[in-house]
Amino acid sequence: MLTSLVFAGSSYAQQKPPAAPENDPLYMRVVAMPYPPEAQILDGAGHRHSAYELYVTNWGKTPLKITKLEVNGKDDDKVVVAQSDSGKQLAAMFVPVDGDGTKPNDPSLKPGQTGVFFIFADWLPDDGDPDNFNTAITIEQHGERAGSGTIHTAAIDLNQDDPIVIHSPLRGKNWLAANGPSNTSAHRRAMLPINGQPHIGQRYAIDWIQLGDDGKSFSGDEHDNKSYHAWDQEIHAVADGKIVEVKDGIPENVPNSGKLATPITYDTLAGNHIIEQLSDDHFAAYAHLRPGTLKVKVGDTVHAGDVLAHLGNTGNSSEPHLHFQVCDAPSFPASEGMPFAIDQYTYEDYKLDKAPKPALTVKSSHAMTKQEPMEDELDSF
Repeated sequence: MLTSLVFAGSSYAQQKPPAAPENDPLYMRVVAMPYPPEAQILDGAGHRHSAYELYVTNWGKTPLKITKLEVNGKDDDKVVVAQSDSGKQLAAMFVPVDGDGTKPNDPSLKPGQTGVFFIFADWLPDDGDPDNFNTAITIEQHGERAGSGTIHTAAIDLNQDDPIVIHSPLRGKNWLAANGPSNTSAHRRAMLPINGQPHIGQRYAIDWIQLGDDGKSFSGDEHDNKSYHAWDQEIHAVADGKIVEVKDGIPENVPNSGKLATPITYDTLAGNHIIEQLSDDHFAAYAHLRPGTLKVKVGDTVHAGDVLAHLGNTGNSSEPHLHFQVCDAPSFPASEGMPFAIDQYTYEDYKLDKAPKPALTVKSSHAMTKQEPMEDELDSF
């Protein structure tokens, strides 16, 4: 009979982890898992990029510290990606579960603690794409069995498909790609646990803010939404698709007041918003829309360029801007962020002067095709 296996008094239930070999001071109870199961490819700033996370848990009884992280990616035995991070670089990538993701953190784990390394690999297009990423971490273990060693995690596959190509959701000049793709963007660290599963729907998201000639996002009263250049701008469908989610009726925030008009929950996080299905596994999500301006309902079919709504300042938003992301499910929190490529736009090489008078100077303009703007790029559409 097998019933004895489930009783607490059985020999099976009383088994303990094997003792550390006397001649192996590097025996460490560590779990290191890459996520998501498949990494995506992003084209931006003339490079190829890919973002994924490494979750590390200390299952042992002594503290440990990660001193080095290495990423290798090969294409037909040719090394395409070779990334090695230590010291300040490593601290900037690491966030313990109870830590602050806006600043560097000491990459150490107490017994029972979990931390996340945010990885953002990049390589040149002519080098080819790696088949997968292999990640290794070097660990120093403290306590009675002190030592160091390297752990090689499971490989994470790289999806070989190019990013989905879309049109811009905006029109006009001098749109700043705030919190755009990078390893330091606030979107990059926006992990939300849903039903026990980690999700970063904003992994490749952008907050679009429009700048004036003085380099500021507003002119006049900074606490009045109407003062902002982006406010009430038309939001356009980025491709043909079907509307699968619509939220309206959330009031606008007073900009840069430190207060929000509505408590933030998973339901109000994106404020008034629209989610459009572009394909079986690509959804365009438009957030922080102005109440009463949404022009579509669930079930509507829309075409690229159609006006969907107007830009506002609702939900988790400090000033008028368009939060835009492409993700793999019709949900802002319960999805994985997907990269995208805008079919054509103008990249503005710019500088911001603060003295003697604030000014935005565009030094040169460059036509771009099938790229995604990166963090703090300035673009015109």
